[in-house]
Amino acid sequence: MNEVDGGAGAGWVAHLRDLVRELADGESLMVRAPASGVRPVRLRRARLGGLIPAKHESVAAWVRLVRYEDHLKGFCVGAEALGGSFPLSPEEDAALLALGWRRPDRREGTDYVRFWPDDVAQGPFLPREEAERAARMVLASFTDVLAPGSDPPTVTR
Repeated sequence: MNEVDGGAGAGWVAHLRDLVRELADGESLMVRAPASGVRPVRLRRARLGGLIPAKHESVAAWVRLVRYEDHLKGFCVGAEALGGSFPLSPEEDAALLALGWRRPDRREGTDYVRFWPDDVAQGPFLPREEAERAARMVLASFTDVLAPGSDPPTVTR
């Protein structure tokens, strides 16, 4: 699935690209990892020498895409180590940064962020090439980092 130039990956990218381009100002899309890509998160450590067991919850990775006027802003689930809700290793954090996500500053919350275009908009909302670049990055975020080896993520409005 890591190959987005052909097969199911290309179809998924085209589908997300088209959905992104249809967004009205303020509308958003949610992209979630499938059930096969969830990770356990420890909510509570074991207590009383293990008499009270640790409590865990399964968490699915997500990316939210929001249209702000002529830009698309992406939010990617934040790492637990940075105050977010998703368990990421330092290598996975580095991989998300290498894909183009950036860590938020204190005012932006705990989730990774990204804008498309990453500069001044050159025309009306998100040209096809920018929407495709965003869709490829979202897919790579899941297939390479957040849920490798699982089914493609699902997209909802």
